Amino acid sequence: MIKTSAVALFTTLLFTQATYAAPYMSADEVKSAFTDKTFDGVFLPKNKKFSAYEAPDGTHHVLRPNGKRDKGRTWFVNDEGKHCTTHPKWKKKPKWKDGRCSHVSDAGNGEYHKINDNGEHTHTLRNFRDGNQL
Repeated sequence: MIKTSAVALFTTLLFTQATYAAPYMSADEVKSAFTDKTFDGVFLPKNKKFSAYEAPDGTHHVLRPNGKRDKGRTWFVNDEGKHCTTHPKWKKKPKWKDGRCSHVSDAGNGEYHKINDNGEHTHTLRNFRDGNQL
């Protein structure tokens, strides 16, 4: 009985770890989901809404609710499969001088979450559509 229970517990733990071992999308999945797409997002720490377009040439177009458009920004997927964005003003910040990069998790129903290295959900992205719709 104890042996059977131990095997059942071990199997459950093994299955649970396998299920949650890789919650983040791969580099290819991120590139496929974002390239040549427009989407709506919220930067959760400051509850800032925006729309963005990720151009195939690496240009990151951002449109704010007030109509302001960011300039000089880029996007890319790094070797770890993280979605990264740059901003000219970040060049002075050692932490982000090479871009702000986050893991991407597919939340289902066309919604994606960006997760930082501390495991914090920082962005919710949804309403993905083809081409530049800004």
